[in-house]
Amino acid sequence: MKRETRKFELDFSECSTWGEIYREIKKKLELPDWCGENLDALWDAVTGMMYTPAQITVSKKVKNNSLAADVQQIISVLYEAEEKYGKIKVVEKK
Repeated sequence: MKRETRKFELDFSECSTWGEIYREIKKKLELPDWCGENLDALWDAVTGMMYTPAQITVSKKVKNNSLAADVQQIISVLYEAEEKYGKIKVVEKK
């Protein structure tokens, strides 16, 4: 039986710290609190812990512009998971 695609939305526009970004990720992707706060842990979470199939819509806007490169790295991990894992679809919100 085919599972229904769940839709998740990550919005970093109110995040001003790295910790706030990861709290947003954990909350919106429904990940456990013990999930690590780094790119390797994010990979493990989206390819093995979160509900799939999934569509993840991501807003690149951040409250603290110094975090823009970090958010881009997060988005890159999501795209890599989409490509290699196949159960995730990433959509960037303009």
